[in-house]
Amino acid sequence: MIDKNNISYKLYVVTDRSYLHEGETLVTAVEQAILGGATVIQLREKDASYDEFKATALDVQKVCKKYNVPLIINDNVALADEIEADGVHLGLTDMSITDARATLGEDAIIGATAKLVEMATDAELEGADYLGCGAVFGSDTKQDTTTMTLGILDDIVNAVNIPVVAIGGINANNVSALRSIGIAGVAVCGGIFAHKNRTKAARDILCNLYSRPIVQCITNHVTIESVANMVLSFACSPIMSHNINEVVEVQANASGLYLNLGAADDYEAMKIAYKTALDNEHTVVIDPVGISGISYRREFLKEILGFGAPTCIRGNVSEIRALNTDADTSYGLESCDDNDLDALKGVVEDVANTFHTIVVASGVRDVISDGTTTVVIESGHAMQKQLTGSGCMLSAGICSALCMGNVNYAPTDNKNMIIVTSVCQEIGDAAYRAGEQTVADDKGIYSFKTSLFDELI
Repeated sequence: MIDKNNISYKLYVVTDRSYLHEGETLVTAVEQAILGGATVIQLREKDASYDEFKATALDVQKVCKKYNVPLIINDNVALADEIEADGVHLGLTDMSITDARATLGEDAIIGATAKLVEMATDAELEGADYLGCGAVFGSDTKQDTTTMTLGILDDIVNAVNIPVVAIGGINANNVSALRSIGIAGVAVCGGIFAHKNRTKAARDILCNLYSRPIVQCITNHVTIESVANMVLSFACSPIMSHNINEVVEVQANASGLYLNLGAADDYEAMKIAYKTALDNEHTVVIDPVGISGISYRREFLKEILGFGAPTCIRGNVSEIRALNTDADTSYGLESCDDNDLDALKGVVEDVANTFHTIVVASGVRDVISDGTTTVVIESGHAMQKQLTGSGCMLSAGICSALCMGNVNYAPTDNKNMIIVTSVCQEIGDAAYRAGEQTVADDKGIYSFKTSLFDELI
């Protein structure tokens, strides 16, 4: 059971299977929300039998344990006790907090609904660990609910000493209205589950409530706009600072750094920014563009890697091979896809271990390794090869998602590896859908690029 004294309620996600698409499982939807930064999952199954509720709870519990995210059971104390869930949430007509505590013990998380200050203070005295208060913007899931004014919500926050979570109709568009109130977090259902991309929906809510992490990008001039838009797609704010006189100040106020070696005119600025990022323990992603055919770039990369390890290196197959062999590995500057998967996995693992970082060799398939775990993703679309900067955009997405991942309170040993893998899958799947639609419509590469960004929404 998770330590209830070390819980973050920043993004408390309440499930609703009515939003699931045909053939989709609740476990998949929950995992998508967690990958976007969900810090608590509440399983709500109003119409299920006990046995159905239990079966679903056990499946969801597995994914919650995988990511070290607490699982709260809605209403059903007996079920929470039987499966040893992390806690239970009690509505106004459910079992009393005192009786639930007697059943579940002192280590369980017990949440209570409170709509008035008196309800909140009574629940705290009875032993509630947190309060769910709303509905602050109405509700998509409860038609008979009454709206709570932000003034009452603020009064409740000031009246109790336990975390208060706002609930009711919250989404990425309205959540910023809650910034000035001292809530511990927001509880969201339809604002995440109703979206095609639930991972992005979760990221957007977090960044709109708590602010967007800033990612400094020193990138190839050809891809600046695409990179900036990809950073925005992953809920961060891009700043393209290439001037050697400002990079220290900019990086000191950022959360991440994306370096693209295609910006060869800016190597001195890169060095300064990289050192500043390492000193501040910022997320750093390096894109070793062109090192497979240009020795000057290989030497520069070796120099900056000597300063310390980045969070991730993302390159095409030839570039990762060049980093492994310190030699020219390309025909011109083109990537060569490697049909020997086992050999490629070995190369990626070697580079990850050599430089103590996560490595992504992207192409027809993406091979990802942290030196211990290696994952292969079969996704994407052939049209990506026709789009200038598709690899740059992937690197920028990885950097941004890693920065957003720092919002999640519960780090696990392989957290960054999970995030990098999920971004490769997310962008690859979006590219596949965009490519298929572009081909079906008999359109070209610019339509594909637009559709790709649309699919990431």
